[in-house]
Amino acid sequence: MAWTPKIGPLSLPAKYPGNSYSVVTDGLAQNAHAPPGNGIIAGLPTEELHHLQPHVQRVSWHRGQILLEVAAPLDHFYFPESGMVCTFAVMDDGRTVALAAIGREGFLDVAAFLGAESVPLRAVVVIGGDAIKLSRVELQRILPVSPQLAASLRRYSSSYLAQIATHGACHALHNVPQRVACWLLMVGDRTNSDLLALTHESLSELLGCRRSSVTESLALLVNAGAIRCGRGQIGVLDHERLAQQACECYEAISK
Repeated sequence: MAWTPKIGPLSLPAKYPGNSYSVVTDGLAQNAHAPPGNGIIAGLPTEELHHLQPHVQRVSWHRGQILLEVAAPLDHFYFPESGMVCTFAVMDDGRTVALAAIGREGFLDVAAFLGAESVPLRAVVVIGGDAIKLSRVELQRILPVSPQLAASLRRYSSSYLAQIATHGACHALHNVPQRVACWLLMVGDRTNSDLLALTHESLSELLGCRRSSVTESLALLVNAGAIRCGRGQIGVLDHERLAQQACECYEAISK
């Protein structure tokens, strides 16, 4: 039986009318007590931050929000400061599976950085949060005078492509309990938290499997003392035990 995950349409709650995201503030220096939460941006030298600051916006997004649709123009880059975005492969029958997870360590979209005009993937917010938004045109202008930013984007692009390849193999070769453990560890890394805003349904969307399979896998991890499950969230209790249940892909992706 074909299974199709339920991913929300491009829409916002009533308090954000008419936007695909909510603008929090312009630039990076509006609040001295709120330095960039994205690892790539935070690691830039002061001079490069000054080049970048006038051209960016801080935005907020919510779970289920589609940031990029299949074959849509790649006009903007997003640097998550919190939350997590995943890129999904989308089949003709509507089924999807997550190929990569992007948190505060990375950026969206690697394909645009590498020169693509569009990509056959869908980018969806899995855990709501904030991000720094920069237009493609402005990034192209900034890169020639921002060598560290360019180098950081290249390094992350390499790890992102490796992540896609690893997840493709993982989906084909490893069982659901192993993949669930792998994704829980990875989400914790991306969000820097042991309390994960994930449900059985959202995990089934990531893995491209039935919700019942995820429920059975989570029960095994609870019995192993690795996690606890609450309403709308999963808590990691023991990283070592959880890693023992995960497939080798977590270690490969974490390198």
